[in-house]
Amino acid sequence: MSKVSVAGFVSTNVDKLSVRDGFLSSCSIMLAKLLNTEVELVTLELQTNVRMVRAGSSQPMLNIRLFHNSDRVDSDTKHDLARAVAAWMAREMRVPEDRVLVLFVDTRLCNTA
Repeated sequence: MSKVSVAGFVSTNVDKLSVRDGFLSSCSIMLAKLLNTEVELVTLELQTNVRMVRAGSSQPMLNIRLFHNSDRVDSDTKHDLARAVAAWMAREMRVPEDRVLVLFVDTRLCNTA
């Protein structure tokens, strides 16, 4: 049985100086708990100062794409998990929760060429 791995890509139009020290470490711990894996199996990338627009507005926002192989994310649970991630991200990054987009990509369903 394979271990659950998570690769997260966070993009935001928030300035890097507004991101608190330890953000990625705390985010790794949160995702490991949420997806029932070890923090060592969570990889994160943060891009700040990205030009972004949602609903015609460039107010503070954040997108996170989570590539995973977790059985915890399915059609019945993904919305609740996304809400939990969005709430955490909104609080930590000080952006409105409705301006956080969380996307799950199940890597077990991906094909390679």
